[in-house]
Amino acid sequence: MNRTVMTIAGGTGSGKSTLTDALALHLDAAVLRIDDYYRPLDHLTFEERERVNFDAPEAIDHDLLVRHLIALRRGEAIEKPVYDFSRHTRRVYGETIEAKEAILVEGIFALYWPELNEIADVRVFVDTPADLRFSRRLYRDVHERGRDEDEVTHRFRDHVGPMHRIYVEPTRRMASVCVSGNQDIRVSVGAVLDAMKPVALVGAEIL
Repeated sequence: MNRTVMTIAGGTGSGKSTLTDALALHLDAAVLRIDDYYRPLDHLTFEERERVNFDAPEAIDHDLLVRHLIALRRGEAIEKPVYDFSRHTRRVYGETIEAKEAILVEGIFALYWPELNEIADVRVFVDTPADLRFSRRLYRDVHERGRDEDEVTHRFRDHVGPMHRIYVEPTRRMASVCVSGNQDIRVSVGAVLDAMKPVALVGAEIL
């Protein structure tokens, strides 16, 4: 079976998760969230975990992510980690992900590692203004991840912003398609599906 791998990147709060959810529903795709691949920090105290820079690429176990993606592309099911953001570490249980014809990898570093870029058939970057990304991150972290508003603001200023400029924004040039994170989601989905058409044609020719 010819499987299509799509990587979806963008800054925190850019709307990449919303786009991924819409595409996953449309394509009936398997989804890997890079956020679930944060390294386990059980060896640290909670106070030490809070000081970790989670917006730097070394916070991610990208070797495990790549192995899982390769396995899914081969048609094998994987047991991906599940991250507990309230405790800053992985949960003791994972989640089984079955291989499907389309596989989506979503996260701020989805276009950062050469290994992922080599595997991906379609590479998407969601471009969104910083002020909108901050407001979305603030709402998500306070209401969904149990964070304190001051902590979120501090992280965005001291970690998220600098790391975005150094590691995330430059990966925009790796994208095969860029979409806006503040436009109608249907427009973004349509643009990505259009970018998939040449990939599907190549797959058909190979078959």
